[in-house]
Amino acid sequence: MSKELTLTPQQRRARIAEVGDLARNQLTSPKAGFSADDVQNELDLLAPEKSNKRSADALEAQILLMIAAGLKPRRAQKPLYHLFQACLANGDLKKFEALEAVLKKAEQGGASLEGLYFPRAFGSLDQAEIWAKVEDMIAKLEDVGGEAFLCCGTLLGVVRDKSLIAHDDDVDLAYVLKAGTAEHKWMKVYEFLRSHDLLQEQTGPNPCSYKLKSDTAYNIDLFPAWVSNGKVQVYPDVWGELAESDVFPLQRCPTTGLPIPKDAEAMLAVSYGEGLRVPDPGF
Repeated sequence: MSKELTLTPQQRRARIAEVGDLARNQLTSPKAGFSADDVQNELDLLAPEKSNKRSADALEAQILLMIAAGLKPRRAQKPLYHLFQACLANGDLKKFEALEAVLKKAEQGGASLEGLYFPRAFGSLDQAEIWAKVEDMIAKLEDVGGEAFLCCGTLLGVVRDKSLIAHDDDVDLAYVLKAGTAEHKWMKVYEFLRSHDLLQEQTGPNPCSYKLKSDTAYNIDLFPAWVSNGKVQVYPDVWGELAESDVFPLQRCPTTGLPIPKDAEAMLAVSYGEGLRVPDPGF
């Protein structure tokens, strides 16, 4: 019978912490004979959940093990992001910062972190600098031949809080597709972005959103928007509840100077309903 079935929850948590210590020690003081595969197999038994469902301790152990094993650092990006989200939800960002310090110290000792970036909540960043980078990205998107505007959580923040939401960690933009089938136009946008090196490496050609490439500690996510029969569609929340005249022509946000829907509150009411006015740190 496997360990995952014979250990109590308390024993499992304790062993996951021990696995994390093993990986940390190997990263900081490498020892001959260390079998990363064996440790990884044990961790998978102890924490069989998908990455976004694992505990913070299991995610930390996974990240340390991947770097200690010499895997490409970018492969640790997903569990690193999930750890950041877990620490945010637990109100324990010090845990994330402690891991960051361990990894950066290991980098100084010769470990590679190339391709790995550390996410940051907006509350800890210079928002003026963020808006300057977003403005630059919007200008690049306009080179495709269409408009882009703030949407989703980013729009919610600038309308409700007059700033980015402090615990959020990505910027949301909608790109307006022109006449023609939305799917065809979205593929054209992908081809342009890829040809101009504006997409993150792992972004494929068929997702419902694209992750834009930027030298930042946060993602810039791009979603498709289009008008069909006079009704506006903005993936993933708005499906014809708004008329074209509710959204266009786009207006300039008083806080950022960047494009937002003509009636931003109407779009937010569709997306968030009663949650529009009440901040939710867990969202």
